[in-house]
Amino acid sequence: MDFEAFKRIVTAFSDDPEDIDLKHGKLLVQVRDEVIEATLSPSPKGMMVTENGDRLTAESWVVRRLARLPQLADRICSHDESPQHFIVPSGRRLGHEEFVSDAADPSGAEPGPGEWKTDIVAAMVDALRTQIPGTTSVWYLTSDAGEGKTSLINHLAVRQARAYKQKKTDWLLVPIPLGGRTFLRFDDVVVAALANRLRFQLLYYDAFLELVRLGVIVPAFDGFEEMIIEGSSGEAVSALGQLVNNLDSAGTVLVAARKAYFEYLSLRSQARLFDAVGRNDVAFGCLSLARWDKTHFIEYGQKRGLDHPDALYERVAGSLEQDHPLLTRAVLVRRLVDVATEDGSEISGLLGRIGQRPQDYFLEFVSAIVEREARVKWMDKSGEPPQSLLTVDEHHRLLSMVAHEMWLSSTDDLKTDEVDFVAEMFTEEEGKAPAVARQIRERLKQHALLIQTRGDRGFGFDHDDFRLFYLGMALGRALVKHDVAAVKAMLEVTTLPRVAVDQAAACAHRENEAGSALTLLQELATPQLPASFVRENCGALTAALADGRAGSRTAASHMNFPKDALRGRTLSALTVRESHFWPTSLEGAQLDDCLFSECRFERLEGNPRQIDGTRLDECEVASVVYADDEYEAVELYEPEHIQRCLGQWGFRIEDGLKPRSRDLPPASEMSGDMKLVQRALRVFSRATGVNEKTMQKRLGVKFNRFKKDILPRLLEAGILEYDGKGTQRRFGVAVPMQRIEHAIAESGGKLGRFVTALKADGRQAS
Repeated sequence: MDFEAFKRIVTAFSDDPEDIDLKHGKLLVQVRDEVIEATLSPSPKGMMVTENGDRLTAESWVVRRLARLPQLADRICSHDESPQHFIVPSGRRLGHEEFVSDAADPSGAEPGPGEWKTDIVAAMVDALRTQIPGTTSVWYLTSDAGEGKTSLINHLAVRQARAYKQKKTDWLLVPIPLGGRTFLRFDDVVVAALANRLRFQLLYYDAFLELVRLGVIVPAFDGFEEMIIEGSSGEAVSALGQLVNNLDSAGTVLVAARKAYFEYLSLRSQARLFDAVGRNDVAFGCLSLARWDKTHFIEYGQKRGLDHPDALYERVAGSLEQDHPLLTRAVLVRRLVDVATEDGSEISGLLGRIGQRPQDYFLEFVSAIVEREARVKWMDKSGEPPQSLLTVDEHHRLLSMVAHEMWLSSTDDLKTDEVDFVAEMFTEEEGKAPAVARQIRERLKQHALLIQTRGDRGFGFDHDDFRLFYLGMALGRALVKHDVAAVKAMLEVTTLPRVAVDQAAACAHRENEAGSALTLLQELATPQLPASFVRENCGALTAALADGRAGSRTAASHMNFPKDALRGRTLSALTVRESHFWPTSLEGAQLDDCLFSECRFERLEGNPRQIDGTRLDECEVASVVYADDEYEAVELYEPEHIQRCLGQWGFRIEDGLKPRSRDLPPASEMSGDMKLVQRALRVFSRATGVNEKTMQKRLGVKFNRFKKDILPRLLEAGILEYDGKGTQRRFGVAVPMQRIEHAIAESGGKLGRFVTALKADGRQAS
């Protein structure tokens, strides 16, 4: 560590950055109201710091004396206990170099069974401890909900903290839960996680960043979810970009999300984070978790003390199927084993109910847990014989009120007095006697689906899936009751998660109130401003309520349909007018006899299951994305190309698409040169700079033509940079990626037009 770096780091820790004395080899600084005096001296090991007779290297002195990381390791061990009965999941690691050059399916399709590693924990440790000089490493940890991302992070954090205390490692993993929040300020979130969650109040945000840059702390941001790119606000991607900028090409960051930004087909989506990163050197990698298989299930059952976990697996697989979520999602396996451990006779009834209504398996599964609570634990023993305090349906209503209060308060947990308040509201509405009300208030905090949070000062749901399930149930009940005020209040908060939307729709369908719910949503959406959350949530609920609904025509207008609103939906006889669709995939969608009139689609992505008799009337489709025969994402912008692609999918476009808002050149087939340019540019969604060898692997046999015929034009236009010597020459993008995306749209599929558009754009910018 040189003198300037040492001075910068000490300044980040100081109480008053203007009051530091670093002259003539002496250090005088005030840190946390303590005045520190030390002497600096050179040595073959680097700069040394001597304080009270103890002589340490500058880096060791910063870590032990200023940052007090051993104390932070103690706090991690005491607060974040490793999850009980932890099972090492399978997974796949794609490192920086192989990830950049990987020419596989850009949509992130799952690999075959042979590609999964057996120990993702070891792969994760190796990935996070490997520092790339002069580069910030961003690793994504991806999986579907409930498959163990949070448990894996907490397990590894405790493991690293223990190893740090034993001096077997020199870095800590610090979990920082984001809770899926849409609006993020990393400085506030980081400080809150350290101070409130870990009770460690010794680091300012700037000091925390310096420790990340040194590589002694790796922050693990848990809870980005899908909002990272496609959220309409964009705060998450801006926050991550700002964090990487602050790290200034150093350090390692772990981001847990259901999907990494570079897995999106659209170059426009990838461009947002690339441009937010700026001119720093950043390399991205991915750690993907696999669903549990029979081996994981049996191992977990053995750790839980089940006598014959293999028999339980075969029993469930025989009634349902081997890839059913009850057998493959860690959070549900844990609850299934809970049921089997406490009363194995309940399994048969549970499987029978799920088998009869497979679409409502989560409801039946949660009901089994709640039923056991109602029958065994929530008993009023003041009289003879003992009576259940609440019915199963009353349990559902009570937990729905808890989730409802969390949603309106924009939090994932409630303080003790807030939980008591919800219980009192429930007992008053249900007319419970005072003696029963007291027992409900006390036992709610001990419910099987709730856990203590905030250092035992609050309560939240055991898993986010349960919170979203009951949030959807609360919204569904309000829709069924036609409670306009309650529905509107819930829709105004922020964008509803799809899990909650689907559960609300399922609730309305079970009560045969889908038609009245659709009418209510239309009444709420019509008077709203175009950018309101109400319109977007009404659109999401309308798509969910119309999914699988047959018999009568469904109409909707003046709504905003959120990201992937049509993905996997089966829609029949649906008419949508004057509405806006955020980017949506048509993967697995079936659209029969639907009409979209005067709608704008930001982007449609391919592979629908079936489109039959569905018309687009006076609609505007900004772009269409599909994967070609080489698994390369192709994005179409020209109306003629878009119309042809949509026609191949099955859409009927009788009068052509609505003209785009900006003039485009005549449409033509995308040239081979332009396809090669797009393939090369996608490299930079996974690293801000790559060497020639990596680019050659990415382009394969076409690299020589790219280098000879295309690269000179891109260099002359100032689009790409090309520095260094020999095989170590590095490629870099010299203009914002969003300008490149704009130029691709203007190019008409021709390289010459693409270069000209960027040159003209550059002149306007200057």
